[in-house]
Amino acid sequence: MMRLHPECIPCFLSASLRAARILGLPDGRRWEIVERVAPLTLELPRGWPPLLVGGRVQQVVEEVTGSTDPFAVVKRLANEQALARLDELRARVRAARNPLEEALRVAVAGNLIDFGVSDSFDLEDVLQRAEEAADYFYYDEFAHALSDDRKILYVGDNAGEIAWDRLVVEELQRMGVEVVFAVRSGPALNDATLEDARYVGLDRICRVIGTGAALPGITLGEASDGFRREFKRADLVLAKGMGNFEGLAGESEKVFFLLVAKCLPVARELEVPVGSIVLRGSEQVLAA
Repeated sequence: MMRLHPECIPCFLSASLRAARILGLPDGRRWEIVERVAPLTLELPRGWPPLLVGGRVQQVVEEVTGSTDPFAVVKRLANEQALARLDELRARVRAARNPLEEALRVAVAGNLIDFGVSDSFDLEDVLQRAEEAADYFYYDEFAHALSDDRKILYVGDNAGEIAWDRLVVEELQRMGVEVVFAVRSGPALNDATLEDARYVGLDRICRVIGTGAALPGITLGEASDGFRREFKRADLVLAKGMGNFEGLAGESEKVFFLLVAKCLPVARELEVPVGSIVLRGSEQVLAA
């Protein structure tokens, strides 16, 4: 697992205050969040992965705001925006020379977009950036690992982009691969839950399970017995986003990570520049 970095602390504060802004909390309540979150992040063990600290911070935000899902409106908007582009992206994937690779690049392009913050984005610009990613996008290694595998556990990340993850699932199924898709078992920031998976139709094309925890990522220690069974049963695990990297890095050689290294701590762990688009196996991560 990834360990906490000093740069993670302001990120926890930023996410907490973003939830407060979404809910329209007055100045005094926002200060209450800061006064409680700041010392908490310094008191918790530095050996914890950021996602576990984030879970504790989330509890404080829920207590102060009285909301168990402050990002609910943002997530619904994100899903709607992503679904609006799904048909054209599916056509793009099916027309590609290598549909699975294209689907993976489209899916990670979704990780680049902060759905819900802006109601418009330059899709072609985002897709171009994903298309050009090469230095840390090890598709050939992923394809080689996939060649003999017929059961994949796909661990999702955020609402919105989860709609574009469908394209990867569809291509894997066209190759005869069985896919189980995992989402958070309760609200955690703007991460996808079972409700989001149903909204974008993932449950209609594959089996969808919860991780067992309402955390912005997952560790095997925090996961449900059902998730751990699927993790063990899978021939390959595809973990999307930084939170899942934080919790699953080093857990198994069968894990591949698909993400954008949006922050310095994750980029530092991966030994890549901030902003890099990454498709990488655990062996490559451990050797980095």
